[in-house]
Amino acid sequence: MSRYIRASVALASAVAGVVLFAAPAFAQSDDDPVSGDDRATAHSGNVVGEKDCATLYPGSHEVTADLTATADGEGENGTYLDITAVADGVEVLGVIVKGGNAYNQYDVTALGDLPWLDLHSPINASGKPAAISHWFACGIGESTTTPTEPTETTTTTTTTTDDSTPATTTTTGGSEVSGTETTTTSADVAPAAQDEDLAATGFNGGWLVALAAGLLLAGGAVLTLLRIRARS
Repeated sequence: MSRYIRASVALASAVAGVVLFAAPAFAQSDDDPVSGDDRATAHSGNVVGEKDCATLYPGSHEVTADLTATADGEGENGTYLDITAVADGVEVLGVIVKGGNAYNQYDVTALGDLPWLDLHSPINASGKPAAISHWFACGIGESTTTPTEPTETTTTTTTTTDDSTPATTTTTGGSEVSGTETTTTSADVAPAAQDEDLAATGFNGGWLVALAAGLLLAGGAVLTLLRIRARS
């Protein structure tokens, strides 16, 4: 009889171990994300500026391009976002930082005065913020993201009979400007493409490990019990 008691105790201990091991993995689910920042509110799912600003902040539109921002940390778009300036005539109402399967919503009333530093996405299974997949700002006022009609530009090159530098004539909006040919390169830093199908970098796979451990422990307990019964 004592063998059966010991087997029962072993089985109970195995089950308790599985519960204790699995609890942290299930503590944070995709439906209950943790912001990790007192200034933010975490939400599950995905949002994009040009479509969801009007829902998040009624009467607003995306004003991301009117902000001066930098990001650092791991991942293509960094982990921590700093916003240091907002264009004149634009009022920002909130900033959204998406990473993994959730996003943090920062209301300006919680952010206070500029600069807004160390904004990040919700906490993932590692206990740290997920790498930023994309971010955007919602506000009121004219935004440089508003599409404009392209200006037609025609460039022609003529050569002379001597060794002088070829000249160019550029026609823009009906006027002509003559001079030597120049090349201008402009590089603007903009947030990552806001696509609903962006890859999730904060995947929570802890429950798979917990389930595998539970099955192994339960199987071992059953084999032990069968061996004890066979010897009795």
